[in-house]
Amino acid sequence: MKIVSVEQMRAIEQTANRAGIAYETMMDHAGSGVAEWVLTHLDCRRGVVGLVGSGNNGGDTLIALTRLSERGLRTGAFLVRPREADTLIEDYSAQGGVVIDLSAGQPLAYFQACLDKGTVILDGMLGTGFHLPLRGALAQVMAEIQSCVQQQPGLQVIAVDCPSGVDCDTGEASPLCLPASHTLTMATVKQGLLKPPANALAGEIHRVDLGMGVIQGGQAEALPEMMDQQMAAGILPERPETGHKGTFGTALVVAGSRPYTGAAYLSGKAAYLAGCGLVQIATLPEVQRGLSGRLIEAIWTLLPEKGGGYDRLGAGQLESALSKVQSLVLGPGWGLQDENQAFLEALLPLIPPNLPTVIDADGLKLLSRVPNWWEKVPAHAILTPHPGEMAILTGLSTAEVQSQRWEIAQQFAQKWGVVLALKGALTVIALPDGRLFVNPVSDSALGTAGSGDVLTGIICGLLAQGLAQGQAALLGVWLHGQAGRICHQRLGGPQSVTALDILDAVPAAFEATKKAGH
Repeated sequence: MKIVSVEQMRAIEQTANRAGIAYETMMDHAGSGVAEWVLTHLDCRRGVVGLVGSGNNGGDTLIALTRLSERGLRTGAFLVRPREADTLIEDYSAQGGVVIDLSAGQPLAYFQACLDKGTVILDGMLGTGFHLPLRGALAQVMAEIQSCVQQQPGLQVIAVDCPSGVDCDTGEASPLCLPASHTLTMATVKQGLLKPPANALAGEIHRVDLGMGVIQGGQAEALPEMMDQQMAAGILPERPETGHKGTFGTALVVAGSRPYTGAAYLSGKAAYLAGCGLVQIATLPEVQRGLSGRLIEAIWTLLPEKGGGYDRLGAGQLESALSKVQSLVLGPGWGLQDENQAFLEALLPLIPPNLPTVIDADGLKLLSRVPNWWEKVPAHAILTPHPGEMAILTGLSTAEVQSQRWEIAQQFAQKWGVVLALKGALTVIALPDGRLFVNPVSDSALGTAGSGDVLTGIICGLLAQGLAQGQAALLGVWLHGQAGRICHQRLGGPQSVTALDILDAVPAAFEATKKAGH
């Protein structure tokens, strides 16, 4: 799904209008699409009420209520701003719809009486053109509405295009916003919905077609995209029934040290769970002794140790393996000793230029010490930094990285010629050709030690099966995010989720993603 600014969305609608798709037609598609989504995905037996503003989102909401009334559902429309001589209100009333004008100062008693556990609320009070601050009579009525909603648990709030009170460019939000469980965005997703704090208010984001089809061609090619399940399902590697371990590739994972034994386990096991046919782990002898009874599927290559890290002479031991594997991981659990930097510098020239390579964790920090490192890594290497690691690589502060995540990821992916997955809430994946993707997952369940090692292993396992670097990064980030969500649900909250839990949920993440492909 394309990501646009408010101004870009206006231009897209203007282009469609000039092409013969009238604004009224687009609004009818929007309202009808909202109604259809609600009927398909929600239990509406407790009724549907709409909060209606004076703009297009209010119109979309009225059309949705009319369609729902036509299907026999109990509905109600509550105007938070006046809509003068509006045929949409007339159409709704003709279907038996009840309209209450809260903008005239009427008490909210009837609105409150309509709320019951399970009631669906369509939030169409404000649209994408809103800018903070929220004030005056509208702020007062929205405060009263928020109070009513907070007092009644179990409501289902659905934002029409965007949660009312969100700045759809910056992601800023009024404290009077109603948090939505789902946002039904029109044609494209507005960029502010994928930035904090708005992303936490939008819930899951779904596209409603406006009758103009998929936004594509011309300027659309340069627009960033939001990942969704359908996109992820389309990337899943084929799994032929006649395949064998050779079919599904060999991964070489160089990981682990005495303090960080688990990094080798998590990344190696994740590569297997992602479908890799064979995982070869190159590590220090003590790491192998600790894991050989747990990761029995792996083939082990023991590298010499020096000063608690990898001896640079061990790089030569990997030269033969590097010519035979389909993917490579460098960095998880290495440690930052000078010996490891020397090992990395000795290893880089031995890596075949086109071997798909993932560099993570300590490998990124060590890489930053290598002069002009981007000229020495394999073509389109995948880097998976968290914001602190990205700050080290770029020389920026972590705060600067976080304040301009999209722009910085895009800039440096092109500069370095790499695929860059900037981790964190709403992970950004930037490709060296300038394309940018945002994963719409923000779940603190993923914020646990070793979570990044699981992501690295998943990506490596996908690469081994033949996915291109950009595809593997996109699908790996998606599966990792879904695994975190699954753990959150299984354990009843995010606080008790560990990297092992995320690892165990990878198969379920694959299965959930496959469903979109059928």
